[in-house]
Amino acid sequence: MLDNDMTTNDMTGSHARCPGCAGRAGRAAAALLCLALGTALLGGLPTSARAEATQLGGDYPDAQCTSPMRPFAGDKAWEWDLYRQKMGAYRACVDAYVRRARADIEIIQGKIDKAVREYNREVTMP
Repeated sequence: MLDNDMTTNDMTGSHARCPGCAGRAGRAAAALLCLALGTALLGGLPTSARAEATQLGGDYPDAQCTSPMRPFAGDKAWEWDLYRQKMGAYRACVDAYVRRARADIEIIQGKIDKAVREYNREVTMP
């Protein structure tokens, strides 16, 4: 590998040694690091590339799930049944949010990998 070659591992840095950062979380951290580094490097890009790159990033939407109000210890059984039902819906909402977020992480990781491959192809050309 040439000195100019980059790997996605180069973007994980200390996350490779972080026990809780393996797998998807590590890739998410790498994606965020890549976006941060890309933003810092925007000043050196040609105007057309800078315009394209500034469209990346931003805030990720929060989950739109609402936790139900927990009944009091002495409340009626039907109130607790309703609470359990609403907790099931709350859990399903959070699960769906996590699935969508993880799918987005996979898409972002794929785009990072593609950009690194394209960069490496350019720097290794004669």
